Amino acid sequence: MLLKKGVVLTDFLNDVKNCYGEVLFETEQGDSLNLKSVLSQYLFSVITADNDLLIQGHIICTEEYDYLKLENYLDKG
Repeated sequence: MLLKKGVVLTDFLNDVKNCYGEVLFETEQGDSLNLKSVLSQYLFSVITADNDLLIQGHIICTEEYDYLKLENYLDKG
């Protein structure tokens, strides 16, 4: 799923910490960042500073329930 535009990244990343499984940001090139990792969170913040790059990656949750926790941030389209 795509991250919605205008999301407050600090709120999103705080909610990611409360997820049961892993939450990954996957680029179209196939690279993945585990968003529970502080280093990956930093890289994700730098990557998404340019709003056009948000469209080029997807959020993947390893536990289906975690999508419900993050639904306010995710664009299902």
